[in-house]
Amino acid sequence: MRLIMTVLLVALSLSAPARADSPAEPPAAGRADCGFHALDPLPLTGATTAGTALDAGHPQGPRVYSVTSSASGPALLGIRDARDGRLIGERPLPLALGSWAVTVAPDHSVYVGSYNATAGAMGRLFRYEPGSDQVSELGIPIATETFVWTVAAAPDGSAVYGGTSPTGRLFRHDTATGATTDLGSPVPGEQFVRDLAVGEDGTVYAGVGAQSMKVAVLTPGGTVERIIEPPVEGAGYAYDVAVTGHHLLVRFTTSAGATPMGVYDLRTNEWKDLVEDVGSLTVGGGRLGHHLHLFQGGELARYDLRTGKITRLGFTGHGGGAARTLGWLGTTLVGTSSTGRIWHFDRTTGQGELLDGTLTGQPVSIRSLGAGPDGQVYAGGFFTGGLAAYDPATGETRSWPDVGQSEGIVTHKGRLYLGVYPGARIYEFDGSAPRLLLDLGDQEQDRPFAMVSAGDWLAFGTVPKSGTLGGALGLLDPATGRTVIKRDIIPGHSIIGLAYRDGLVYGATSGFGGTGTPQGEGVAFAYDIATGSLTWQSTPVPGDLALGSIAFDDEGRLWGLTPDTLFELDPATGRTVRAVKHQDYPWDTVTQVWLDTNLVFHKGFLWGKVQGKAYRIDPGTMAFTLIARPISNLLLGPDGHLYLSRFENFYTYRIC
Repeated sequence: MRLIMTVLLVALSLSAPARADSPAEPPAAGRADCGFHALDPLPLTGATTAGTALDAGHPQGPRVYSVTSSASGPALLGIRDARDGRLIGERPLPLALGSWAVTVAPDHSVYVGSYNATAGAMGRLFRYEPGSDQVSELGIPIATETFVWTVAAAPDGSAVYGGTSPTGRLFRHDTATGATTDLGSPVPGEQFVRDLAVGEDGTVYAGVGAQSMKVAVLTPGGTVERIIEPPVEGAGYAYDVAVTGHHLLVRFTTSAGATPMGVYDLRTNEWKDLVEDVGSLTVGGGRLGHHLHLFQGGELARYDLRTGKITRLGFTGHGGGAARTLGWLGTTLVGTSSTGRIWHFDRTTGQGELLDGTLTGQPVSIRSLGAGPDGQVYAGGFFTGGLAAYDPATGETRSWPDVGQSEGIVTHKGRLYLGVYPGARIYEFDGSAPRLLLDLGDQEQDRPFAMVSAGDWLAFGTVPKSGTLGGALGLLDPATGRTVIKRDIIPGHSIIGLAYRDGLVYGATSGFGGTGTPQGEGVAFAYDIATGSLTWQSTPVPGDLALGSIAFDDEGRLWGLTPDTLFELDPATGRTVRAVKHQDYPWDTVTQVWLDTNLVFHKGFLWGKVQGKAYRIDPGTMAFTLIARPISNLLLGPDGHLYLSRFENFYTYRIC
């Protein structure tokens, strides 16, 4: 679940607290079940722990610190005995949804950098003091930043450094005075300071992305001394950074999906080796002499810094998700997985052990909703993933935890299909286990938000990987396996909305790809499946950098909903027939807009979700009537009623 995770938080445009207001419209007279109703939460839970650290020298015994993410917060700092996994305690992190950034300072204090895209919450810094067993909230280090990706403590305990997004900044927190200083962007123009390491002499190494994959070398005060160019080409991230003796270790993730680790000699200032397919989240953890321990293909391996030799160790039982090596307890290597499990590997016996999971599972945000062929409503989970189903007829629910993060869910020819992140993977789901049909990771695609049944074809649109431009329009015939992939059909744009009618696929784009720089205004287009060509393209709303969901009404009129405008298009030409601005949107400040609108037509009305609000829209007058807020997803269910979600909360709006 790489970075990519993070950009998603911005995509959700979470701008309101985690609750649903009372329905804006009262139930119709005589029908008590009409209108807005809360449903029981869907069974989407998990102990997702991206951020974790080991304090091997804690005076009361070695401890593992892990942050469990939560759909609506607060995230929990879990404190466990590193020897047996016993849960010592869990402490809330106010206004945090989760963390990738945990470090232990020399005085055994634990520092946590968090994420939260909600206005006023943003990315915060926390300190846990084991002696008092208290968490202190140290504030928002940089007011513009929603995500603290990484924190690292200076070896002398004088400071804790942090790296952020979306503007790729570095900060320094003085542990004596409590003052936090914004050190600026070490590589101007980059969106992420993805990982940090601090050498024994206090030198700071900052890995950046999503484009250049450079490593900035800074003084303890934050002055950039030099920039280390990556040994690999293309866009991506210096994803993990560590210092081991006189070696700098950098695990890169490229937009093409490669994950090599570079070994850089700090004495000669040269890259001395490049190790392919390194899957560890922390490459330097588990150091013992000249040996590093990392994961390749899900298997623990030992890397010799002197010879470059890699020895596979046979251990694969790390608990699923992304494995992370943390450090040593005697001859035992301790690590965690992103599923919250602790694992041990004894280097003398060559045996590994997975400890019992002891962290409390937290609710998972609903990422996507889709109508199933069986009359059920399906929901995909964010980050942790998972899939849940709700039966409107009985109220019963089911869940399948081992399904990735579904960005799109659609029924096609009596079967359910999932568009899963990362790698823009398309799965067929029969109620037991998903079956992989297509993977566009090698074509730099990541997020298949838009999916529609298009005759014999399943059509989907994608957003490319971070650091790249050019989404794809895809066609897949599940019956034959035949595919048609049209990347960059609108140059530089992502395809975020689709509709189908009479042999034509209609699309809506975002000018944002995997970078924060838009590639022009949002475009609508029509694609003829038979000829494999565009019949028209247009710019329906001048000034809007992204469009959104599009849908036909029962008279064959094509409608679209952007973050600030409702528009009607002539399906034959793409000409804008009508448009009305429904609210303002900060186009001049946004750095990414993909997933903001849902639009469907039912019983004479358009029903839409935009900017966290759900509306009934009169096609004749184009007037909006608020029905509920705040809302993140809207779906027309198989039973003809609306289903909505916000974080982990699940609702219905009964249309009478």
